[in-house]
Formats: sequence, C-alpha cells, structure tokens
Amino acid sequence: MSFTVLRDPRMWAACVAFGIAAWLIVPQVVGGRLPTVRAEDLPEADFICRETREVFRLPATATVLPNPQTGRLTLVPAVFDPKTKAWKPGPPLDVRQRARRRPAR
Repeated sequence: MSFTVLRDPRMWAACVAFGIAAWLIVPQVVGGRLPTVRAEDLPEADFICRETREVFRLPATATVLPNPQTGRLTLVPAVFDPKTKAWKPGPPLDVRQRARRRPAR
C-alpha cells in the first residue's frame, strides 16, 4: 500500500463526514443522556427526628437526612405503629424498596 492514499483529500473528507455522522447518530441509538429528575418527581417518605421525635414528609433522597430546623443529620425513615398510634424509626429506604419488589406469597 502506498502513502498516496493519505494525501487524497477525498479520503480525509470521508473520514470527517463519517466522524460527524457517528457523533450525531450514536447518541440517538445508544440513548444519549439520562433524563433529568426534578425535585417534585422524587418519591416522598416520612422521616422522624431521632432527637425531637418530630415527623417530616420529605423527598426520599437518602437514608439519613438533615433536620430542616437544626441542620444536624438526625432524620431517619419512619413508620407508623398502629398499636401504639405513634411514629417510630423504621428500616432504611433500600430495605423498604427490596421489600416492595419481593413478590407476595
């Protein structure tokens, strides 16, 4: 093979055209960017403060969240106990998600 192919401007034009086409087409085929998640699209969960026992309804973004009033990381997921009619700390959010996905027996 001779090096005259590398000097041919048509070959370079074809390479550039192929690169631009790939740059435009591949994201459409592969999926491109992930959609952005808005704050109002996040599921909400009940959280209880370990110190004050106040209950907050906040977006479920983490297992432990800062208390909006104190700023300290004291909020944990909460569950309502119907026997005592009170809120108590519950399992972490990832455990809840796994329990929801498990098929009923």
